[in-house]
Amino acid sequence: MMVLAGHHVISDLIVVVESNDVEKVKDICEKFCGRYPQDEELLNIICEGSSPASEFIAAGDEASREKLKSELQRLWNIRQLESSGGEKLWYKDRRP
Repeated sequence: MMVLAGHHVISDLIVVVESNDVEKVKDICEKFCGRYPQDEELLNIICEGSSPASEFIAAGDEASREKLKSELQRLWNIRQLESSGGEKLWYKDRRP
């Protein structure tokens, strides 16, 4: 079964990005890259060489921070909707 990062995990990432601490962002990105290796959407934001997280870690400027934050916010919105219902849930019907 594929494990995706939930919206609570993404909320934690957003809080760290808002703190503007590059070292903490780097540490949490490495942690979640290892924890969710099959989550392609998250990997594209925080793990890839040209990802918004890599750009923020390299530059540390406001523009790259806002880009990373907006990408995480977009993914948070998607994951919150998916966990509230939708077709990507691991169960199709809660009723027996």
